Amino acid sequence: MTLSTQAGGAAVRPLGVLAALPQELGDLIAAMQAESGVVTRTFGRRDYHLGTVHGAPCVVTLARVGKVAAAATASALIHAFDVQAIVFTGVAGGVGENVHVGDVVVGETLLQHDMNCEPIFPRHEIPLLGRARFDADRALAQALATAAERFVAEEGAALAAQFGGALPRLASVAPRVHRGLVISGDQFVASAAAVGVLRALLPDALAVEMEGAAIAQVCYEYGVPCAIVRTISDTADEHASASFSSFLTDIAGTYSTGILKRFLASYR
Repeated sequence: MTLSTQAGGAAVRPLGVLAALPQELGDLIAAMQAESGVVTRTFGRRDYHLGTVHGAPCVVTLARVGKVAAAATASALIHAFDVQAIVFTGVAGGVGENVHVGDVVVGETLLQHDMNCEPIFPRHEIPLLGRARFDADRALAQALATAAERFVAEEGAALAAQFGGALPRLASVAPRVHRGLVISGDQFVASAAAVGVLRALLPDALAVEMEGAAIAQVCYEYGVPCAIVRTISDTADEHASASFSSFLTDIAGTYSTGILKRFLASYR
């Protein structure tokens, strides 16, 4: 993957990297500070951190939670910071039958599960765009999946040793990296009944979260490549709130740090 240059061949256009919550970025900003120093610009009540991290020029920021916040941040990255692509990292609830806490899901396709303009438009379809599903950039998604697979292969034993108490499954089963449909909506899904509804409507969904499909729609409309990687923090059932909170505090940063480090080091 080669970074293109701006007119005149001077500056390299950066990669936009964002998450909803600080823990989901891992040590990315600290690593940027150590590698190149950080220039921070405040725009639209968000701090955008500019610098080089793991060899890649980046703009790193928090989207905050929800589709509107994510869309606003993606638009700013495109128009105010001229990023050449956007990558989102964070946690999500597992929806797929074979998706477990501690697994990683790379979104190849994204959809807003709470979009419903029936009967005027088909369920889930975005009005006037004529589509419900938005594809991630294939090359970016492949690079994220490769980075996640390397992270699991190289650090799986360390994950089991460090987090085996919270995630006993890691002691016997290595985390898996899944690729497929990630669905987004402005609600924290936290009941088996709600998961059942999502599975019935969208049987190929692997994970549910609150930002990815909004970012994918903005990037589709402006022709900017994007990709989404999610670590599964809970299974979106009645235990989701407790599982999400403990996973976010104790584990999410380790996953994001390990995956982004490998992804950015290969982003050339």
